[in-house]
Amino acid sequence: MNTSAPHTDFSEASIRTIAVVGLGLLGGSVAKAVRGQSGDAAVRVIGCARRAETREFAVKHGFVDDVTDDPVEAAAQADLVLIATPVDRIADYVINIAAKCPQVLMTDVGSTKFRIVEAVKAAPEAAARFVAAHPIAGSEKTGLQHACGDLFQDKPIVITASGDESPGAIEAVTRFWESTGGRVVHLTPRRHDDLLAISSHMPHLMSSLVANQLPGEAIPMVGTGWLDTTRIAAGDEGLWTAIVSENRDAILSALEQTAGNLGDLIDVIRSRDDESLTGFLREAREKREAARPTRLPTP
Repeated sequence: MNTSAPHTDFSEASIRTIAVVGLGLLGGSVAKAVRGQSGDAAVRVIGCARRAETREFAVKHGFVDDVTDDPVEAAAQADLVLIATPVDRIADYVINIAAKCPQVLMTDVGSTKFRIVEAVKAAPEAAARFVAAHPIAGSEKTGLQHACGDLFQDKPIVITASGDESPGAIEAVTRFWESTGGRVVHLTPRRHDDLLAISSHMPHLMSSLVANQLPGEAIPMVGTGWLDTTRIAAGDEGLWTAIVSENRDAILSALEQTAGNLGDLIDVIRSRDDESLTGFLREAREKREAARPTRLPTP
């Protein structure tokens, strides 16, 4: 158990115990990645989940060393707490844990950042020890049963600093995320949310729109194209409702731009402008082919 005085400088912080609050796909994958590390300095993992069956599964399948249903109990034993809950609960967890566990460093996995960071900034003691992060990795599948230790390998991990972090906090959290196999990139919270609205949140809604548009009589005739296009529509609707709520303005802007682009495409098709249509399809193909995990944005 970590019984040291409250940290004011994390530059020399040694992360030997992590608490994972929320044992779903991402939280479980972090736990698995950390427990998969070799060497004498193995990291201990304490899991926290509300459901008894999740806690039992986590222990049985080796995701954690210990487990509880109390986030504060887990955090009190840890050097680092990972908050892996739905985005609309992250800030509350961070603030509550900071008030009761003044020694601990915290990070998260939320796919929205601005509102989380702003909420935490209202509690200075929490803001000093929270380094917001978003691993851009995952699946349409949810739940601990789908977690895997290599989920973050070579994937971008976006850290969105608030400017209020204690000395060394960002560096310590960067080292932690790199230890999972991820590649850290730094963005402002607002820039992150604007980019993710275009690259993730709006496409999810469009995938759901395509899925909802399919008439029942066409279901037996769907092919791989439709299945590929709608794969992410299989994601958990509760999680995605929270994401849209947290990043509403940026998503609305992305949807409005998409609506305008769709109108332009309709005009091209209606006017039988095959040259413009070919150009549109070519540009899309080239952008798809150019998309690589190494092509990271600048702050």
